[in-house]
Amino acid sequence: MAQFTDDELLAYVDERFSTDFCAVVEHSLRRNSSLCERLATLLSLRDHGDFSVGELWRQYRLSCPPRAVWAAYIEKRLGDGLSQYLQFHVETIGCRVCSANIDDLKRQDTSTEAERRTRKFFQSSAGNL
Repeated sequence: MAQFTDDELLAYVDERFSTDFCAVVEHSLRRNSSLCERLATLLSLRDHGDFSVGELWRQYRLSCPPRAVWAAYIEKRLGDGLSQYLQFHVETIGCRVCSANIDDLKRQDTSTEAERRTRKFFQSSAGNL
């Protein structure tokens, strides 16, 4: 059975690991009630309000850019320095929250383009009816 540090368990809760590692932790939690109790204790201690700067930084995702910045990134409206940081944030650090934001923004962009094409089609056809 896998052994996990307290930091790894808390990082699992915060979704800071790859999905493969999170699956291993979750599998272990389902099979080991003492590990579940340990995690519950860690969460209760963390929620008592004794925060370090690092803990606040992680919990509130202060390194994660706002959604509007990700929209500008997708549209390639940012400078090289910021674009490189955002690429590092998603690809190297592997921020799952920001990756989900990017995926959602790309889906919205695709549907918006489809809506524009449909509207244009109907507007151009309206005079012929």
